[in-house]
Amino acid sequence: MLLFWGKIAYVYADQNKLTNIAIFYPQAKEPYRSIYQEIILGINNEATAAKLPINLIQHTLRKYFSVAKIIAQLEQQHIQKVIVLGRLGWKLAKKLPAKFNVVSGALPISPNGISGISLITDPAYLFKYLAQVAPQVKRIHVAYSKRNKWLIKLAKKAAKEQHLELDLKLVVSTKQAISFYQALFKSKVSAQDALWLPLDRISSHDRITLPLILEKAWSKEMVVFSSKPSHAKRGVLFSTYPDNFVLGKHLFTMVKDLDKQPQQKNFSALKSTLLAVNLRTAAHLGLKYSTKQQQQFKLTFPE
Repeated sequence: MLLFWGKIAYVYADQNKLTNIAIFYPQAKEPYRSIYQEIILGINNEATAAKLPINLIQHTLRKYFSVAKIIAQLEQQHIQKVIVLGRLGWKLAKKLPAKFNVVSGALPISPNGISGISLITDPAYLFKYLAQVAPQVKRIHVAYSKRNKWLIKLAKKAAKEQHLELDLKLVVSTKQAISFYQALFKSKVSAQDALWLPLDRISSHDRITLPLILEKAWSKEMVVFSSKPSHAKRGVLFSTYPDNFVLGKHLFTMVKDLDKQPQQKNFSALKSTLLAVNLRTAAHLGLKYSTKQQQQFKLTFPE
């Protein structure tokens, strides 16, 4: 058995007008299972709110699945709209014929020819959080690799709109990134400077670059913020993580609207985000937050 088939059905008077939407997600243990279920709840919620004749059908993917069997089952159930979650879902999406309208989610992907929403936070939202927790910052420094050029394009637009200056460094190796960070910390940075760590295996390495950055930033009393959820716990001022329920709502809206322009791929950075703040780091930087401000933080560290 390759798939577990379940249904969330919406019953309407005219069953002939039902639109079937398939949802594929990996068979997974906690905490990933709960993450997928939260996303599916968001999809379900938005489908209900749309008040459209929609039938959502869940499929649990195992590690080794037959694409041919899945295509046959989709065709048998007259399904053209598909939402895929996680890495297995993304692998399936790459192999589905173009006749299917497919949206990918729950994976930190870059633009790749498949419509979807990445788990990489939109820089516009990161910069808004920055203004919320460290409003004195005017310059943002960032090292990034070629894979994140699409993200930097968004960052340039967001920085211009929010009147921020960007210091950008394209790097091809972690060694180059370290040189950039060392030069930055040796320069005359001030309270107006901040370092952004994007999700980037080359420029933002948990074991190699992060310890150096945290040590130097602490001694220089410099703001560091990150796109990686776990970094707030590690010591950066703030990081973001997905609001899975809202992500599900956005994925449903995207797949619902794909057939309006079937030849145009729709890709988005993550806009459904939550904020995690390290209050110990904030205190070290001389930043204080009111009770009202802290109520807007979804997570705070130390716990």
